[in-house]
Amino acid sequence: MDYQLKAGSEFSSVDPPVVAPPPARRLHIDGVDGLPPSRAMGITGNVLRGVAAVLTFVAAIVMGTAAQTKRVVVIDDSGSPVTLAGTAKSHYSSALVYFIVINVLTLVYSLATIILYQASKKAAMAGIYLPLTITDLLTMIFLVSCNGAASAISVVAENGNRHFGWDKICVSVRQYCAQVAVAISLSMFATVAYVILVLLTIIALHKRL
Repeated sequence: MDYQLKAGSEFSSVDPPVVAPPPARRLHIDGVDGLPPSRAMGITGNVLRGVAAVLTFVAAIVMGTAAQTKRVVVIDDSGSPVTLAGTAKSHYSSALVYFIVINVLTLVYSLATIILYQASKKAAMAGIYLPLTITDLLTMIFLVSCNGAASAISVVAENGNRHFGWDKICVSVRQYCAQVAVAISLSMFATVAYVILVLLTIIALHKRL
């Protein structure tokens, strides 16, 4: 404590000046803390969602229509020819049905968010941008999971598995396997679109740290 000499040889204490601490740094990201998403971020997000919507739409149709019937003529015990028919359909596999469902849901979600961005005012987007970002991340995760499940079925159909006694069915139903592979590829590109969308959000957050 400082002391100052005054008249009459009396000492009085003088408090040091109070220095106010610097204001705490707040974290801001587009759409959080009342800040609406930037115009560039909104346009980029709509473009990526539009690309994902188109890709998942085509992927769901290609996978849903994947079917092929193979007919084989064999000789029975009496020596008469018998025609046997076997059909491969995507609906016969729960993993491929899961693939179709997730791609349809992604299509609906992508279109809904695009419409929401276009219909809502910029200020109103600040309150829903963070929930949409979280939903984008969940959508990406579901796309990855359905693509992984469908890819596993595709690999088994192409190569078989001798340990479980599963034959290579793609030898007989090439068209069916080709459709499944095309659908998976399209859905993977849609997944990439959502990966880019999530990464852009992370980069926007990092720049405001």
